[in-house]
Amino acid sequence: MFKLSQETIAIVTVGLALATLIVTGDAANRAEARADRETLRVEARADRTEAQAAREADREAFEQHIIRLTQGQSRLTGIVEQMRTAGR
Repeated sequence: MFKLSQETIAIVTVGLALATLIVTGDAANRAEARADRETLRVEARADRTEAQAAREADREAFEQHIIRLTQGQSRLTGIVEQMRTAGR
């Protein structure tokens, strides 16, 4: 069996320690990135829900406005019709 010098053992030990730090740091970065992505997904989902609610509210307000205009037009048509028939 061959013998390793103390310097070689120290170099290998430091290399293993650095490799462990790199792997550990990489795993921590991945976990952090995964958490960040999930946060972004949740925020995007909330934004879409909020935008959809706003569109629905706008649609309902628009429908009410059209109904009021239609009712006003009907009243005006009735008034004009009364004026025509009264003048005969």
